[in-house]
Amino acid sequence: MDKARLFRRGVHCLIALAPMYYLLPDDLPIIGLRRWVLLIAFFSGIAAFEAFRLRKGIVVMGLRPHEKTSIASFVWAAAGITAALWLLPRDIASASLVGMAFADPLAGELRGARRPFSLQILLPTLAYMGIAAAALLVFEHRTSGMVVALSALGAVSAVLSERARIPHVDDDFVMIVVPGALMTILVSL
Repeated sequence: MDKARLFRRGVHCLIALAPMYYLLPDDLPIIGLRRWVLLIAFFSGIAAFEAFRLRKGIVVMGLRPHEKTSIASFVWAAAGITAALWLLPRDIASASLVGMAFADPLAGELRGARRPFSLQILLPTLAYMGIAAAALLVFEHRTSGMVVALSALGAVSAVLSERARIPHVDDDFVMIVVPGALMTILVSL
């Protein structure tokens, strides 16, 4: 595996740390700000860096060829992280983020290795489902049936989102937002 691809996979896995945001107090004592301000600052910083990078033609490690002149996947991931942490229930946001952090690189590796199509779908779906179920159990007390239903819905929608090609929108955003939105809708029914 080349260094750029390994770097991308590693950064994906770091997305699993995003739910640590919930460990911060709602009111940050030293700086006197609300916790959500950090989310806005996080995304604003990423967006400002991306605007600078695109204007100056800077190439950072791990970029795919098409991202040299278009919005990079890390910006889309930052948008998805921000939306999930700000708008979704914490258990569902955590399940969406941690599931995507590991299922997306796994799906990419399986696709790159030219494995059978069924394996390319089945393994990431099972991985996401198990990881999402664990995250759901850590953050909320839901019935076993609801945890299974939520993690299955999240897994299927995430893997389908990863495989879908939406012009100008990266799967790093879609794989967080679509499963999170669908799981939130299921919980509200």
